[in-house]
Amino acid sequence: MSETYFFEQQDGSRIAYNILEPHNPEDNKKTPLILIVGCKSVKEIFMGLKEELAKNQKVIIFDNRGMGESNVVSPYDPISIDLMAQDTIALVKHLGFKRFNLLGWSMGGRIALHVASDIPSELELEKLIICSSSTRPPTTSYFENLYNLPKPPDPPKNIQGLKDEIMKIFEKFEKYFVDYMIQHPDVFDKFAEIQFKSNCPFEIFKRQWEAIKKADTLSKLKAIKVPTLLIHGEADQVNSIKESEVIAREIANSKFIPIPKVGHMFWFGATESINFINEFLSN
Repeated sequence: MSETYFFEQQDGSRIAYNILEPHNPEDNKKTPLILIVGCKSVKEIFMGLKEELAKNQKVIIFDNRGMGESNVVSPYDPISIDLMAQDTIALVKHLGFKRFNLLGWSMGGRIALHVASDIPSELELEKLIICSSSTRPPTTSYFENLYNLPKPPDPPKNIQGLKDEIMKIFEKFEKYFVDYMIQHPDVFDKFAEIQFKSNCPFEIFKRQWEAIKKADTLSKLKAIKVPTLLIHGEADQVNSIKESEVIAREIANSKFIPIPKVGHMFWFGATESINFINEFLSN
């Protein structure tokens, strides 16, 4: 397990991150890749993906403010997509990078788009990868229903209880993910353990959901000039694949790859997506 490091933002928020070193030390000369997770998610959720990508370059992954091992001064303070984009840039500067590549998934894709639309002059974003993202709130009602609960739902008492809950919830809108986990029980055990142990405060989720609904992402797209790869599962019922088609049309230098037979969490069951990412970064 990678060591967790921290840096503090000006407002007192403390951002947690991991660094995954490439297998070949020579690959440290390549441009590092920063990964941004989605709503109500922690950096460990990219299990499998981050390790595969780290075989070819340095990979940095972090918890958005208030989630996982990151914290905020108050969970009731407003959180915006722009603010989380500022956290991303602050991490790049903290690590001393002048050039970097960026991959954002779901809400993380929104954050990455905001980063790419307004890069500080002293930094260079070489390539951008947007996965399963959108310019509008997700189409599934799950997040809105969760947001409107008067209090946090009671957590499962154990990992098996969480696995049962995951199956019940995900079978409604993430069929291929459920199928994959049934076929790979060892992966499901690890995924459930991550979810069970993760710190995902209800109030921080609510601030993230508010940020998604308020963000004006579409207007940012024409300002993005860097080479951009869009990946989206054809069976994604959280963010419609049509959303990536919109983003691809708005970003001039972009390539869009639909992935068949996968949903929102595309890296489970679609190993070809990792090849697409590595090929894009190496060319």
